[in-house]
Amino acid sequence: MFSKDFIYSIRFRLLASLFILLGLSISISMYGIWSFEQPRYKGLAQQEAMQAGHTIEKALRNAMLMNNWEGIQQSIAEIQAIVKPSVISIISDKGEITVSSDDSLVGKKFDRYSEPNCMVCHTSAGTPPQRNSIFLETEAGPVLRNVIAIANAPECYGCHSPALKNCGILLYDVMFADSVKMLRTVLLRMAATGLISFVFLILILFFIIHRYVHRPLHQLMDGFVHVGSGDFNYWVEVDTRGEFQEMADQFNVMSRAIQRSFVEIRAKNWEIAGLYTFAQQLSQAIEWNKLRRIITDLLHETFSSRYVVVWLAQEKQDRIVHEVSWRQAEDRRYYHSEYPLWVEAVELPCGVVPEWNQWQKGEITSPCFTNNDTRAFLPLTSKNISLGLVCLQRQADEPFNSAEKKLLIAVSEQLGIALANARLYRMAITDGLTGLYTRRYCETTMRKFLESPEEERRPSFTVLMLDIDKFKLVNDTHGHLVGDEVLVQLAGLIRTTIRQDDVACRYGGEEFIVLIPGSLDVGKTSALRLRRVIEDHLFLCNDAPPLRNTISIGVANFPLHGRNGDEVVRAADQALYEAKEQGRNRVVCFGDEPAPSAPDA
Repeated sequence: MFSKDFIYSIRFRLLASLFILLGLSISISMYGIWSFEQPRYKGLAQQEAMQAGHTIEKALRNAMLMNNWEGIQQSIAEIQAIVKPSVISIISDKGEITVSSDDSLVGKKFDRYSEPNCMVCHTSAGTPPQRNSIFLETEAGPVLRNVIAIANAPECYGCHSPALKNCGILLYDVMFADSVKMLRTVLLRMAATGLISFVFLILILFFIIHRYVHRPLHQLMDGFVHVGSGDFNYWVEVDTRGEFQEMADQFNVMSRAIQRSFVEIRAKNWEIAGLYTFAQQLSQAIEWNKLRRIITDLLHETFSSRYVVVWLAQEKQDRIVHEVSWRQAEDRRYYHSEYPLWVEAVELPCGVVPEWNQWQKGEITSPCFTNNDTRAFLPLTSKNISLGLVCLQRQADEPFNSAEKKLLIAVSEQLGIALANARLYRMAITDGLTGLYTRRYCETTMRKFLESPEEERRPSFTVLMLDIDKFKLVNDTHGHLVGDEVLVQLAGLIRTTIRQDDVACRYGGEEFIVLIPGSLDVGKTSALRLRRVIEDHLFLCNDAPPLRNTISIGVANFPLHGRNGDEVVRAADQALYEAKEQGRNRVVCFGDEPAPSAPDA
């Protein structure tokens, strides 16, 4: 009939409790009224009946003194007609009914000690009656019998012996059926009134509970449901005052506090997740160029910037080289440029150069935000060493919020540490003069090529062994400083000629080695292009006339010319020796037939 949710609801419990309490209260009240009023009513009835009986006795006394039994009978009949329904009888001192309004009772005798109706009052001989009125159950219904003793006065001695205390008894029987019926009617009316009142009270209580208890609680429950589902903007409004209004106000205060805490926690989680992502990505890269690309991409994607510019200052060959990397919105390409001298590059995003100049002058030493928090500048430092500057620009309607600012500040510290580590690593694997990788890095890279998992292993790579032709003559003629300048310019030509995935290293002295992923034909093509570029280049050095230099290149391939890195390098070195023997300024592949000699440079 009722669902469990309704049975367990506070509305049902309140109504059920009040229903029981009201039912008990009305029942107890009705029982109390009935149990109190019924004896009281009976007592009043007895009192009135007794008074009426005495009045009748007084009225009949004169007729009895005159011994006028016909007059007595007529008087009784007249009185009985007035006080119907009732029975009036006179019992003689012999216990016999001599006169009665009920002719059937005339002549009936009573034995006070054996008659059941008499024994109620006459309990034993010689004992006076205990009461003078009694309720009797008869075939005609309940009867209130009143017993009035007719005292034996001197005027009665003519007919009665003076020794008698009473000369007779007047029985005044009042039919109580109508009174009992009236009492029952009153009881039924009280019950009906109580039931109707109970129903009205239940309806009123239902309205009050529904209006002032259930509805506010339901509104509060809706608030809990919305807040529980994450809708912290839901505002609880109750249509009442008092405690529920205070509860709603406190609930709204609580939900706003939870919202603020949730926003703070979410921002903190976002900040921690962002820091973790940055730390994870940065930890996977130690090489300078790869790290620079990761930094640019991470900043652009994490903060949804309109553009990101990363300036880095690097010392190369006793001079400062400015490295600039940037990305712009709706452009998936990554841009990178190097400037020997800082000039305003037209390809850079507009308006970022002045900040770089301010950073160089030491005017930007800590993270700052301008243009209504739409532009961020993050100096990159590590152990008081300035490494560079990051600029992020957002749309005018999307400023950086407080959580993003905190994350940017924390990220700038991580970037500084990562760049400092990459800088140390770069110094360890980079030749100080030429800026190319060292021989040790070359050997490490070849091991990676050979020892990486099978799905990541390069199936083939080519080794180019380079040597400057007659470099000793340059040193002997122009000095070692000029020779160093030639090596530096040659390294620059190698760096700009090879592909991004190729690895160029200084192997020792004037010897260089280039690792080229791919087939032997790819390696040969790169070698021929490199030889031609250097042959066409004019070396301009201080304290020396313009010089032209050539190189000889030996080419070997894995796995064609060796089963491991050492064998391939030895094969390339042997091919370089063949190139020298064949006249220099040429490319020789290991195992090729000798080619005609080229003229010396």
